[in-house]
Order: sequence, then structure tokens, then C-alpha cells
Amino acid sequence: MAHATSPCCGDCLWWQRCGPKLSNATRDPSSAADIGTCQARSPVVAQADGPFPVSMFPQTHESRMCGEWVSLEDEDDRGPRGGPRIIAFPAHRIAA
Repeated sequence: MAHATSPCCGDCLWWQRCGPKLSNATRDPSSAADIGTCQARSPVVAQADGPFPVSMFPQTHESRMCGEWVSLEDEDDRGPRGGPRIIAFPAHRIAA
């Protein structure tokens, strides 16, 4: 049974609820329940609190909207909107 969706972050394929800002983390336990990360694009390098820059995804509220919204219902086994799902292969398996 399909559920109704609205064009906001909370209903977008690219948005992860309580998603981590840091691209090398799996979730953010300190995040509020209505905050998440947008993963429509690659993370950007930013200067965090520490001495070294880190790669981060943007955080948004679930009610925000943008022009890259993709419904959760648009994903199938081939990827978002039926496009190709990118599969990364280890470098040692790529033919020279």
C-alpha cells in the first residue's frame, strides 16, 4: 500500500533521518528526530571544530523542500527513478 508523500525532505529518497553530518559515520545519535542529512550530492569538505577539515553532508529539517526532491516511492531495484544504480568495484579488480 502506497502512502501519500509531499515534496519535502522527510519524504525524499536522498534524505536520511538522524543521518550523520560526517560522511564516515553511520548515524548521529545527538540529532533531533526531525533533522536529517541530504545525500543528493557528494559531501563537501568543511572546517569542523577540530584542526582538520572533514567531509560533511548538509543537515536539513524534514519539512524543508528543494528542487532535487525524489519520492521514496520512485526507487526500484535499478535505483532512483529507474536509473542505473552505481556499483563500486575494488580497484584491484579493474582490468588495466
